[in-house]
Amino acid sequence: ACAPLWSQECGTSLFTSGRCVQLNEELQIMGTIAPTAQRCSTYMDIILVLDGSNSIYPWEEVQEFLGNILGRFFIGPGQTQVGVLQYGERLVQEWALGQHSTAQSLLEAAQNLTRQEGRETRTAMAIRRAWWAPGREPHQDWEWARIGGG
Repeated sequence: ACAPLWSQECGTSLFTSGRCVQLNEELQIMGTIAPTAQRCSTYMDIILVLDGSNSIYPWEEVQEFLGNILGRFFIGPGQTQVGVLQYGERLVQEWALGQHSTAQSLLEAAQNLTRQEGRETRTAMAIRRAWWAPGREPHQDWEWARIGGG
């Protein structure tokens, strides 16, 4: 049998931890089977790879999209860190993991992001760079997403 002990907010979800015990036929506790996890695993690195070439237009929609995505995470030390690489004819690290320690700072940076422009896209180079992003801890969870046309 398992019973919740307390609840805790994890992002936009409610996480209820509990205790599981083994019961005998008279419903007496024989022992603990296994305690449940009691930690929110919200710590993650996210690396966004943005196509900044001329094929992406209007740029304001990219900025709005970034704001919508990034506004859903808990940003900060011990939480989620976000890095952005923008590619076109060249690759630019717009900001590094952990550079913005608050959600407000990150959202402002997303709104102020300017498009590189250019006729070429160096998608493969950007993806390779995201894989070996500076500041990424190899033991922690991380995600990357390519945002672009085609």
